[in-house]
Amino acid sequence: MTARRIRAVRSTNAGIRVVEQDEPPGEGVEVVMATASICGSDLGFIAMGPLSFVLGHELAGWVDGRPVAIEPRLWCGECEECAIGATQRCTRETRVIGCFSDGGMADVFRVPRTALVPLPESLSVTNACLVEPIAVALHAVRQGRVAPGMAVGVVGGGAVGLAVVACLRSLGVAAIVEARHPHQRAAVERLGGVNAKVRDADVVIEATGAGSGVERGVAGVRPGGRVVIAGLFHGPVPVPGLPMLAKEVELVGSMMYGRHGTTREIDEAATLLAAHPDIADALITHRFPLSEAPRAFAAAADRSGGAIKVVVDAE
Repeated sequence: MTARRIRAVRSTNAGIRVVEQDEPPGEGVEVVMATASICGSDLGFIAMGPLSFVLGHELAGWVDGRPVAIEPRLWCGECEECAIGATQRCTRETRVIGCFSDGGMADVFRVPRTALVPLPESLSVTNACLVEPIAVALHAVRQGRVAPGMAVGVVGGGAVGLAVVACLRSLGVAAIVEARHPHQRAAVERLGGVNAKVRDADVVIEATGAGSGVERGVAGVRPGGRVVIAGLFHGPVPVPGLPMLAKEVELVGSMMYGRHGTTREIDEAATLLAAHPDIADALITHRFPLSEAPRAFAAAADRSGGAIKVVVDAE
């Protein structure tokens, strides 16, 4: 009997490579990959050099013929944070699928059953890799305590920033967005946002993961307003001290997503994506087959080349 060989995407000494291995990465139930999208955090990881884990945390696939997305943040369900629904702050389980533990950019991968996210019937599995970043954006909006009628700014026109724009639209809020590239500004308009400099906003959501983004957020928020830091920082977050203090700005962190009442925010994200297919149309700019993952990562790294969300598809 011939042993099966699983193709998986890894960061090696030679760069991004599709390698073969005997067993699916991860632990738990087997998922046949349908799509995996590349996150800015993936690009940050591979900049560190060779990695010991399979990449991929924005995932969708099939379990026993059923389409699912994946909640990559694992949690214990027993600590105080989990008890209040803040599973993203779980104090006992810190693993994130595809982030220093094996991910799912592979023909087949394994995850705990609790990580499975059933898809609404109207949501195609080919776009369901976006459920995860939409959940990130949804949580950031919730952290900002945004309500209809508020003036809300977004700093950054990448995938997370645009997902925030889409989430704000669902609240009836037209975001004011500072986006760098022309293709990002076009996507802002498609999703109902306004391209302009952020001024005197009640809430600003920083979605760049760069120090200049925090500075622009503090500059653009009104006195007494809130700046939500949704961009991922791997090191210290530089904060413009005097402007922040003079305006008494509230800085709010936002990390992944958890529960809202009894509902997982990632399930809410799946519902939102299903109801608004134009979100996927605006965000997904490139698709590559799994065998061409090195090209996919090169495209994702070139923001000036028109990439927003690059997707790797099963073959």
